[in-house]
Amino acid sequence: MQATTQVELSLPINSVLKDTYKIKEILATSKLSFVYIVENINEGNQLIIKEFFPNEIALRDLDNKTVVNRLPSTKQKFKDLKEIFLNEAFIMQQIDHRNIVKYIEHFEENESIYIVMEYYEGMLLDQYLNKYQIHERDHVYSDIFLPLMNALRYLHKKGILHRDIKPSNIMIDSEGNPYLLDFGSAIFYKTTENYQIFTSPGYSPLEQYSYKSEQGVYTDIYSLAATFYFSLTNVIPMDISQRLIEDRIENVRFYNKKVSILLSQTIMWGLSVHAKRRCPSLKYMELIISFEPIINRIKNYNKENNSK
Repeated sequence: MQATTQVELSLPINSVLKDTYKIKEILATSKLSFVYIVENINEGNQLIIKEFFPNEIALRDLDNKTVVNRLPSTKQKFKDLKEIFLNEAFIMQQIDHRNIVKYIEHFEENESIYIVMEYYEGMLLDQYLNKYQIHERDHVYSDIFLPLMNALRYLHKKGILHRDIKPSNIMIDSEGNPYLLDFGSAIFYKTTENYQIFTSPGYSPLEQYSYKSEQGVYTDIYSLAATFYFSLTNVIPMDISQRLIEDRIENVRFYNKKVSILLSQTIMWGLSVHAKRRCPSLKYMELIISFEPIINRIKNYNKENNSK
């Protein structure tokens, strides 16, 4: 479906939801939703609203608002997808962390579900990185990845896996603070038995391509390591499907010699194809990241002394 058609299916600008939220702008579309910037007409502040709209099987009714299933044959699929969307709202209700998008409320209207979230002025990580050459990104270690790892450890302690960490799901606000977005793939991994398959090429580990393969902390570690890899190289890691028979993924230092051997090896460990061989703990990755500025200072000190 073309983007223009998708936008035509969105709620009209200036529509009001729950007698409170006026739609100002369509921010994004996906297979499962529309995302809008809205204004709270009572308080005047801007917020984000995510609307359940599975665009392959849904239409607007004649009122241009109500979301309806398009075909009788997809009735059950529509219902299942709605449950998944509602699950996202329930998971977000459990979360309160300074580096995770803040949940405000959710409600049902127009035969759909709406999740209201805090609005952040800023840009997505992939856009943010464009401002810096790959050898000028030392600050991403402490300013972006350490806070994200802290947020992930918080989620994992609550039994939640994000399952879709990638640059387009990380927002950097105007002050440089990172926020983890989009909990559409998230699960309570200790109680889930059948996993819905959600994958992002280059960022999803092997176990996410299966309904039955066990998933755990190591699942998010893979996606985080892939995001780290991209952030230091401008290269999306080779997709897991291309690595199964012969793993030809290049080391981080192939693209960026400024990254230490220790950090590069740790990122590659996080990107191990098989979960049992993968870095098992975010604490280990945090420790290695905290060493990186020290290693760089020693390198620079040696360079200066050798050049004298």
